[in-house]
Amino acid sequence: MNRGLNRFEQVSVAVAVVVSVAAGALDLAGAANTAVFIVSGAALVALAWIVGVATEQLGESSGPKVGGVLNATFGNAAELIITIFAIRAGQLEVATASITGSILGNTLLVLGASFLVGGLRNGPQRFDQRVAGMNASMLALAVIGLGLPTAFAAARGTGSEAQTISDVTAAILLGLYILSLVYYFRTGAGGATHPQVPHWTARVAMLVLLASTGAVAVISDVFVGTLEGVIADLGISAAFLGLVIVPIVGNIAENIVGIKIAYENKMDFSMLVSLGSSLQVALGVAPLLVFISLFTPHEFDLVFPTIQVIALAGAVTITALIAADGESNWLEGAQLMGVYGIVATSFWYL
Repeated sequence: MNRGLNRFEQVSVAVAVVVSVAAGALDLAGAANTAVFIVSGAALVALAWIVGVATEQLGESSGPKVGGVLNATFGNAAELIITIFAIRAGQLEVATASITGSILGNTLLVLGASFLVGGLRNGPQRFDQRVAGMNASMLALAVIGLGLPTAFAAARGTGSEAQTISDVTAAILLGLYILSLVYYFRTGAGGATHPQVPHWTARVAMLVLLASTGAVAVISDVFVGTLEGVIADLGISAAFLGLVIVPIVGNIAENIVGIKIAYENKMDFSMLVSLGSSLQVALGVAPLLVFISLFTPHEFDLVFPTIQVIALAGAVTITALIAADGESNWLEGAQLMGVYGIVATSFWYL
């Protein structure tokens, strides 16, 4: 059995290295913001792909539970790093929109594409209703956690009280996310699928994962440094940039993994990747950013624009309704993707 990188993976690593070096060179040379933005974005996509492959290899021998959590965790690494740099640079609107966009992208676009591709390939697909129900309730909790600080700020204004509510809410959400993982691993839910045998050794996978994640941190600094100029040059709103473009760039690896395993008729595993990632962003990444921002010049809170909270509530509602019966089909996938198209269009003109 091959225990190293195959030819395609070697080429992928080489492409990621070349594009990353090109992004750094353009930035040092003082190239136009748009050019650096495009090349650094391409580098992040390539690096995220490598992170996804390495994570998938680590997860293959661990079963769908550990594999799903690993894919969600390291799949969100790029976006977490990008968002931290955005907060540090004062791009709070981009940071807030990227949190919302990641949740919406995973629950509507990625899950919808997984249902669509998997349904067209395999017909109606079944998945564990207990896991789907738990995910739906946790997503509803996330909407409450983001909605109440937003409602308080709308009624009383932002200030020290709103920040305190955000801090307490962040701590509670983070604690509940940890408890959900404990419950998840202690139950028999979600263990029906059987992973493939990995062709990388654990050492190779870990080395590639660490190297690519480190490169993501470097390129993310370059990428975020271009955002303000790109917004001015292209006339793209910060909300659309954060809601659509940043999540797609940061989450491309896990998105592809989720769709691929749905095509292979592993719907439980696919939902763990897509909905698991949404939960991790809402209950893990967003609260973490509140506390990480204390070490930056700009404080981040859980006060989100009202339209984003409404979009999240709508996404969670339709996802819960579609997943309630434990069965998916291609039409339901098209419906989820259609809702995402409506949301993205609205934010383009916001």
